[in-house]
Amino acid sequence: MKACLGCGSILQDSNPDNLGYTPDIANSLCQRCFKLKHYGSNNSVSKKQDNKKIVSKINKEKGLVLFIVDFLNLYQEVIDIYKSIIGPKCFIITKSDLIPKNIKKDKLEENIKNVYGINEKIIFVSSKFKDNFSLLDNISKNYKKVILCGVTNAGKSSIINTWIGSDITVSKSINTTQEFMYLNVDEKVIVDTPGFITKIYKSDVANKKIKPLTYQLQNRYFLQIADINIAALDDVNLTIYLNNTLNVSKRRIKTDFAYDIIIPEKSDLIIKGLGFIKFSKNAKISLNIASDYFEIRPTIIGGNHE
Repeated sequence: MKACLGCGSILQDSNPDNLGYTPDIANSLCQRCFKLKHYGSNNSVSKKQDNKKIVSKINKEKGLVLFIVDFLNLYQEVIDIYKSIIGPKCFIITKSDLIPKNIKKDKLEENIKNVYGINEKIIFVSSKFKDNFSLLDNISKNYKKVILCGVTNAGKSSIINTWIGSDITVSKSINTTQEFMYLNVDEKVIVDTPGFITKIYKSDVANKKIKPLTYQLQNRYFLQIADINIAALDDVNLTIYLNNTLNVSKRRIKTDFAYDIIIPEKSDLIIKGLGFIKFSKNAKISLNIASDYFEIRPTIIGGNHE
């Protein structure tokens, strides 16, 4: 059986509604991956992934695991998945070129380790500028198998393509990789895996360097970020670390808000899938999204520029 070089699905030409369909079995890509690669569109079927099954299969592979996540999407569900992976592993922060220049990566690494209790090495990489790929070579040199995994849209397939010169399908669609893909490279097996699906408010893939936006939010005013409203009971300073394409505006409150969320000083309010907002001082806020879509952590920003 022949697998699609883009997503790993077994190619078939009998049913357009099933995974791996291609009108010509001689093709190297299924129709879904062909459309993603050449047109950026995806109206084809996708496989519903099970995070626990993916982790279970990864744990049976017996190799070095590179767990990939981007700077804006660090939240507890992601960390819990990482910690459920056993054996040798390394935490990879991808798209490091998007991290603001005022943030020193050594301090950021220290803060992430302290906040989330990560003991393993953290490496910052950029597929765009090929930063730190020599470190990936170094940490994996003694392993015959390297498994790359991470939350969908973290940039996993881009890392593989840059690292080994492959041509795995890359797109902004959720879970482009559908099956485990095994690539033989220089007597080593590189394994690409389906992305983990987590509960997020909205998926918004950043592609430009994050520019922190600082606001003084006075009482009787609220910030509108896309369709998210944030109001504070008392005057508060906050800094937004979100995709710069999101519209942000400060508006006067015309109706009453229920201020029911406590933000401790030097904490981040994470909007899952979009990024986070840093609060320097204690704040009591109102937020118009369900509690499943946000969480609060000690800030991972600070120590060198405050």
